[in-house]
Amino acid sequence: MSEIAAPSLSPQGGPGEPRAAATAIAGRRPSRIGAVSLGVAAAGAVATHLALHVGPWPDAIWLRLLAGAFEAGVVGGLADWFAVTALFRHPLGIPIPHTAILPRRRARIVDGIVTMVETDWLSPAVIEKRLARVAPSDLVLEWLGDRQHATRLAAPARDLLAALAGLLRAPEATTVLERLLRERLADLPSDRALADALAGALDGPAVRHILASLARSLANFADRPSTAETLQWWIQRSAERLRAEGQRVVPFLLRRHAVQRRLVDAACAYASSELRSAASDPNHPLRRTAREGLLRLVARLREGDPATQEQMARVRRALGESLDVAAIVEDALAWTAERLARELADPASPLSGLVERELVDGIRSALADPRRRASFDEWVRTTALGLVARHHDQIGLTVRENLEALDTASLVDRIEARVGDDLQYVRLNGALVGGLIGLGIAALRLLLG
Repeated sequence: MSEIAAPSLSPQGGPGEPRAAATAIAGRRPSRIGAVSLGVAAAGAVATHLALHVGPWPDAIWLRLLAGAFEAGVVGGLADWFAVTALFRHPLGIPIPHTAILPRRRARIVDGIVTMVETDWLSPAVIEKRLARVAPSDLVLEWLGDRQHATRLAAPARDLLAALAGLLRAPEATTVLERLLRERLADLPSDRALADALAGALDGPAVRHILASLARSLANFADRPSTAETLQWWIQRSAERLRAEGQRVVPFLLRRHAVQRRLVDAACAYASSELRSAASDPNHPLRRTAREGLLRLVARLREGDPATQEQMARVRRALGESLDVAAIVEDALAWTAERLARELADPASPLSGLVERELVDGIRSALADPRRRASFDEWVRTTALGLVARHHDQIGLTVRENLEALDTASLVDRIEARVGDDLQYVRLNGALVGGLIGLGIAALRLLLG
């Protein structure tokens, strides 16, 4: 048999299995039992006839019976060899009428296979009966039991969330959020309500965390080289201004780079040390000073101090007029979209793990309810049957396309490879049955004289 390279028609297995199965069938050594049986019958016929004519038993009855049996076996074996060969090709290459049936009837065979698969094996009624015995929810839960399957299921969800996160960069998103922020700024609480809110916050952990974070941020700022360079520039500028005003000693000292460096280093080191102490010590003088200042602001707001009220009004106007809300919102949304996309693109990130966990847990939780489970199973069956009803012709079309993709020789080889062993036994049976019939005829002839 020639190697079969066309895709298999078997409905089972993955995309790589049909070719492997076809190769295994094509590579298997064909059975020779039919040829052996025909050879045995022919050799027996020759041997018995030689024994009758030149042997010592010209009139032996048992030898005549064997000769008749072997002769009939040869006839039966040849007849079945002809019949079997005629199915697939012309015997001995001679175009005898009504031979090479499969190649000549290829179109009818294809139509018959398509009709059998589409209307008998995979008809809508057969599929409906099969679906009635299947619980799709069990299959889903079993499938989700494999971590790789859960990851594959979460991948489209992560892609969808990443695409939705990209919408944050759209101008419409910036416009909406800018409008909401401006409305929120315009709806800031009154002075007394703001005082009550500040008073409550001062007694809670939020303000302590804010003050500690602010102190650490200022300490980090003091440690930055650019801060030292800026302070040194201000000292140099102050020295030049004092010199322009007629002073001599102080500008002379301040213009010395060594003096500037010592002043700046000392100031930055002291500020950093004190700020870090304030960040870790709730009772640090700086922390107490900041809290006392906020308490004084709360008291003035509650008392209705006109100066304080005017300050708050100016703060509101400044926020509403000078704050570039659009730019802030646009930058914040772009940063958020970029970080979300980066996190969702990494299957090992915490956000991806959260999506996978919530998705799988949500499906399991929903299917844990018997009513939801039954509803899901019914929906799957109804949807599947609806798709089958609308696209049932695609089954026959798929079978036909696969069959017609094979050239005639490959199709014949494929069929012969699958039934060849059985046909070899047909030839064996033909030789055996022919031999038995020949034996019976020979015995009958002897009985009749």
